[in-house]
This record gives sequence, C-alpha cells and structure tokens, in this order.
Amino acid sequence: MRTTTVRGDFATRLYDKLATLEAGKNLFLSPFSIQVALAMCAVGAKGETRRVIADLIGAPESVEEQNRLYARWIQSVNGDGEGERLFQLATANALWGQRGYHFNPDYKKTIANFYDGAFNEVNFVTEPDAAVATINAWVSVKTREKIQDLISRDVIDASTRLILTNAIYFKGQWEQKFEKSSTRDENWYGPGGTRQVPMMHQKKDHSYAEGDGFQALELVYKGGQLSMLLVLPTRKDGLPALETRFSAEGLYHQVTDGLSDEETVIVSLPRFKMETEFKLKPVLCDLGAGLAFSDRADFSDVGEESLNITEVIHKAFVEVNEEGTEAAAATGIIMGLSCAPMQPPEPKVFQADHPFLFFIRDRDTNAVLFSGRILDPK
Repeated sequence: MRTTTVRGDFATRLYDKLATLEAGKNLFLSPFSIQVALAMCAVGAKGETRRVIADLIGAPESVEEQNRLYARWIQSVNGDGEGERLFQLATANALWGQRGYHFNPDYKKTIANFYDGAFNEVNFVTEPDAAVATINAWVSVKTREKIQDLISRDVIDASTRLILTNAIYFKGQWEQKFEKSSTRDENWYGPGGTRQVPMMHQKKDHSYAEGDGFQALELVYKGGQLSMLLVLPTRKDGLPALETRFSAEGLYHQVTDGLSDEETVIVSLPRFKMETEFKLKPVLCDLGAGLAFSDRADFSDVGEESLNITEVIHKAFVEVNEEGTEAAAATGIIMGLSCAPMQPPEPKVFQADHPFLFFIRDRDTNAVLFSGRILDPK
C-alpha cells in the first residue's frame, strides 16, 4: 500500500515542472499548502478520479487513512498547544460553497473534523464580487496580510460551486543570527551577469554536507524544529543541472540524510525577498491529474451535481534577512459544474554568491513546507 508523506516526491515533481515553466525566474512555493488543498479534493472524489489525485499527492488508497494522516500533519504544523513555540507556524483550511447548493453533509463533516476546515456559504452566482472579497479577506488574515487577492474575479463564474482554500504562515528567527554589521554589498554571479547585492556573513557551527557537484548547509531556526536547507551548486552556472538531478535522482533525501554533525562553516548568504503566483491547472494535468479537471471527473461525494476542478491558484511570499525568515502561501482550488583542545579543522566555506536552491523543512518529519530557488536576490 502507498504511504503518504509530505516528504514524498510530490514536492520535487511539482518543483521540477514549475522550474521548467518559470525558466529564468526566481521561484518560491509551498508544496505543503498545495498538497493539503488537493487532499481535501480527494476526500470528495470517487473511483478513478480519487485514484489520480491520490497518486499525484501520494495519498493512501484508504480515505480514512488519508484523513488520519493529514489530521496529524495539520496538528504538527499548528502545534499541540503544550508549551510556547519559539517560532510562528500555522496553517488553516476553509470551504466556500455556493448558497443553495446541496453539499454532502458527510463531506463537510470530514473536512471539519480532520482538516479543521470550516464551511462558509457565499454566492458565486449573483454576488461574485462579494464572494471573492470574503475569501481574499480570510486568506489575508491567515497569512498576516502577506498574501493578498488570491482569488481573482476572472477565475469564477456562474457555474462555480465550491472553492477550497489553504493558507500557511511561518516566521522564525535564526538560532544563530547574522550580524547586520557584517552585511555588505558583494558580487552575485547570476544568469544575467555580475551585480552587487547585500551579502550576509557569519562563521558558525552548522550541519553541512558535500556531494557530487554541490554543497548543502542547514540553518536552524530557534526552537530547533524547523530549518532552512540551502543546496548550492559547485559551479556558478550549475543550478539547471542540479535541479534536474533533484527530480531524477531523489537528491533531496540524500542531502538531508547526509547532513553531518555540526562543524564550523564560513557562510555568505544574500538577503532576499520575493512574491510568486501560479495557475497550476496545466502543471497538475501534466503530472497525471487531468481527469480531475475534465467533464469525466467524479466528485460525487462532495455534492448533488457533477463537479470538476476548474483551476488551482497558488501565491507565496518569502523574506530572508539577518534576523530570520518570514514566509506565507495560500492555495485556492476552484470547483465548478462539470465541465578537545585539538586543533580545529579548517572551516568549510559556503559562498552562496550564485544561484541556489532552498527548502524550509520540518526537521522531525522532513516535510517540505516551502521550496524555492534564487537566480537574482534583487
């Protein structure tokens, strides 16, 4: 039987597709947010439609098993309520259903009980602008105003019956902060040429790994549960080849499994900030979920009329500086009527002055909460 895991290959396969489509651009997304939103769709799917979504996100064949697993993940992200966490991390789900449409009570109950997703009535048919404003306001609140206008007016119409939303927010300070006084403008060697960017510096003990054509560094956030994993190609023009290997060879797990005990590393890392937005329908269809978007989709456990997915919207935000990281993302799925005093070793040098990959992960589960690449820090 398949086992579901956020650390499964959904994150790497999705990243691989987006990296190709967004060639030449910075990239940032939350695989976790997209996966949870799709899991809520899978709850209401039957037959072959459920199979293709389950295969896409790596969900168990059993809906009940899937629900229990996602409930544990969501609880892990939101915390168990015991003790004060040294970082902010929260996720939220919601259903936005057309007023007067008969939704299956069991479907609404399952989403509420296992995904903590409240059901809200809106009117896409006669009050579409108000419906969009209500959903976007919810997303803004849940992401501390970092994600604005997730749902645009043009993605809904009179046939829209349901929008499923997930939001995730993270803010954490580095366990070992960068001194602002050490930040200075230095060369960045990107695909557009050499330019000056603000580069942060420190010499500290970190978990570190080296492999064929890359270095990897783990920067831990306060509390120790979450970290940023940086994967830097050895060659300044080596990112495209490294991205290909991450998908084809499953390098993510090789890297995390190969991280050493802490050793001294001289770190240079650019400050950066970015916002991204994607319409994921073509990507998810290309990954094998086309049936869920077609008129042959079977979401009969959701409600009384035949529904299919019409679009999947994703927005994400990240800022990395000397203090730490703030990141947020939201996903909206639109469903409509079918259609010792020893000499210390020489410190490692991690000079991130050229394009690299990065992942914000849960160190306990290895779940990829956010992933991205930097081609140009500015």
